[in-house]
Amino acid sequence: MGAVSSHLLGMSFDAAASPSIHLRRSDDDREAAGWGFAWYPMDDAAATVLKDPKGTHETPLARVLRDWDRFRSCVFVCHTHGAAKRITQQDTPPFQRSHAGRDFVFAHSGDLGRDLGETLPLTNPSIEPVGRTDSEHAFCWLLGRMVEVGARSLADVGWAKLHGWLGELNERGTGSFLLSDGHDVVAYCDRAGAHPLWRVRRTPPHRRMVLKSEKIVLDLDNPHDVNREMAIVSGTRLSEVESWKRMAPGAMVAMRRGVFIWSSVEDEDVRPAPEAAAEAAPALGMLWTETSVGSVPAPTAEGARGEARQATEAKREQSRFRAAPTPRARSTRDEAAEVRREGRVLTVDHETIYRYEEPVELSAHLYRLHPVHDLRQDVLDYQLEISPPGAARRAEDVFGNEVLSFKIERPYSELWVRARSRVRVRPPDPLAPLKRATIPLVWMPWQRQMMTPYLLPPELPETQLHALSEYAMGFVERNDFDLIETLKDLNLSIYRDYQYRPGSTLLETSPFTVFVRREGVCQDFANLFICLCRLLGVPARYRVGYIFTGADYDNQIQSEASHAWAEVYLPRIGWRGFDPTNGVMANLDHVRVAAGRNYRDATPTSGTLFRGGKGETLEAKVKVEVEEEAPKDGRVR
Repeated sequence: MGAVSSHLLGMSFDAAASPSIHLRRSDDDREAAGWGFAWYPMDDAAATVLKDPKGTHETPLARVLRDWDRFRSCVFVCHTHGAAKRITQQDTPPFQRSHAGRDFVFAHSGDLGRDLGETLPLTNPSIEPVGRTDSEHAFCWLLGRMVEVGARSLADVGWAKLHGWLGELNERGTGSFLLSDGHDVVAYCDRAGAHPLWRVRRTPPHRRMVLKSEKIVLDLDNPHDVNREMAIVSGTRLSEVESWKRMAPGAMVAMRRGVFIWSSVEDEDVRPAPEAAAEAAPALGMLWTETSVGSVPAPTAEGARGEARQATEAKREQSRFRAAPTPRARSTRDEAAEVRREGRVLTVDHETIYRYEEPVELSAHLYRLHPVHDLRQDVLDYQLEISPPGAARRAEDVFGNEVLSFKIERPYSELWVRARSRVRVRPPDPLAPLKRATIPLVWMPWQRQMMTPYLLPPELPETQLHALSEYAMGFVERNDFDLIETLKDLNLSIYRDYQYRPGSTLLETSPFTVFVRREGVCQDFANLFICLCRLLGVPARYRVGYIFTGADYDNQIQSEASHAWAEVYLPRIGWRGFDPTNGVMANLDHVRVAAGRNYRDATPTSGTLFRGGKGETLEAKVKVEVEEEAPKDGRVR
């Protein structure tokens, strides 16, 4: 744009938004300022560009930017410039060109020199400037390079290569650039520092909805947009209370659907992790005990079960139930040499204590504490102790969980439950067989019927489900409808954008409330992930278990209680776990216990007090450790 001072503003939202923009004029602005504004209505491939080369701050077009709430888009590119002797419509950015079935827009702040036509000649006669500016010439040169390499979008070029092209332009003079194809927004910062750029990513709940600088006011207070995520690049900081980062000279970032998806400069943000503390167990009294030993599933010998139930009924004061199936022969192979395939052994100690001011006279309980035994997880040892003793019955529920029904018919003021297990966790198979599966998934009729419980979202008002669907589709479109990339992005985004805050939610807290508040605990993040998957037609279920945090996780508190994550059913692969609390896929740190449609189907401990039990208090402790060397006798220490 020659020597004319200008301001760049690029915005990327996770879903269609309608910001209001007001141009400010200070007492020093004697001349009128011009502006240009581009967006893609309803995310169409065609861009709409409004320009006012010499507009005052209250022209009809300027009032459109301020008051018109009907232009909704995920991408906005804005350029304002100061006074100039000769500014025409054709020379006012953003510039617009069509290529490969979509519109591209471009804006530039700086001066690339008058000899750009000689240093960077245009070889494609179908892509030539309409005006006389160096900015439009640079834009046409970029599109010409895209045609040469056969790229149909900015992403097709490759971010590193595009960064090199913009750097080549910057060698001809000064310049910061904004470039968009309606899907991505690219921002490049002048290497000389003459035209700095600032960037920020904003996530709900927003502390302020009106951002302003000396030249521009950005009003985001549209009631439809309060839950929008956004990535913004601006020539000036628009707020003093948010963590705006100044882009490094010569740096480039790419934005898509409200996030920065690429940067030429690494982000140095690091989250420290506190250390976890171990807890000691209280002394044992009269109790009911179940033990299973060996690298096998839960007890299957009906005779042993029957004898145990009889013994339980006969000895109410001190009962003991033991199931001892024939264990498989243990391998003599060196496990250390095959740790990649064999996984690792985790020990879990889960203790729950209920105390009552008024004694309980009659109660019934359900316990889902036995870890899963399948191809990816071996239960090497398991022991369950309950005090006071009672009558027990073990069964399998409709979700495949092992459930212990437990009835206590004697008065008690304290109920103590302790589950100790030793589990070998194996790494899941890679997702390679699922090459380029896309959303929406196609199911056979019988598959959909079997998956129906995991495809129905929670019963919420339709308006809330619509808002969540729009949020979910933002991830789909950001990842070009790729199933695995969408799930990974969703998993990581919840971890990154939502605060882990114990006590901030209740068991009944809905996914929409978590979406609005952007805070919760593991069960809330799992519920939100599950809800979004189901709205996308991806079967998802709730998983309860344990996690070993070690020193590799930001939040050590989560290892001191039962942990929750989500599992999705992937075609030709099966159920795979996604842990949005930690932004990872379920791995060798996760011990699976129970699963279901929601928390109630998989809750570790539940029950009903039929008489007494006022003044209840609950204490729960979980300790998960990695076993460095497996005990030779295979028993829990």
